[in-house]
Amino acid sequence: MRLPKIKFSKWVKWSERSKIDNSNFPGVYLLAKFKRVPKEHASPLDKNILYIGETCKNTLKGRWKQFNSSACYNKDGHSGGFTYYKKYKGNVKDLFVSALPVMNLNEGLIHLFIRYTERKLLLNYGLRYGKQPECNRK
Repeated sequence: MRLPKIKFSKWVKWSERSKIDNSNFPGVYLLAKFKRVPKEHASPLDKNILYIGETCKNTLKGRWKQFNSSACYNKDGHSGGFTYYKKYKGNVKDLFVSALPVMNLNEGLIHLFIRYTERKLLLNYGLRYGKQPECNRK
């Protein structure tokens, strides 16, 4: 069995996140702030990343809805969203998202691959910058 390739979508404005292909699957996602839309596919080592997250039981769209509720309205649902709200007071004007939907993998392995990938990306980010992304909790 071959594992999925770790390749993220292009960056998409937060307000247009529903346009990301296959976001009705679980997976790993990146959140970052940019002044202009980057043209290339997202790199999990981009210095602008604020949060690296995952969802195994929910769809990416569902998890983003939870993040949005916490990040914009300070409501329960997403710890990274609460951290975002504290720092940015709900301003998502320059927030972008990129996703790695996970499909075509044995159902018993999906959650293992997703959690492994998220932790690997967090470790690599930490090794590069000496810290986690600012909205990931310790």
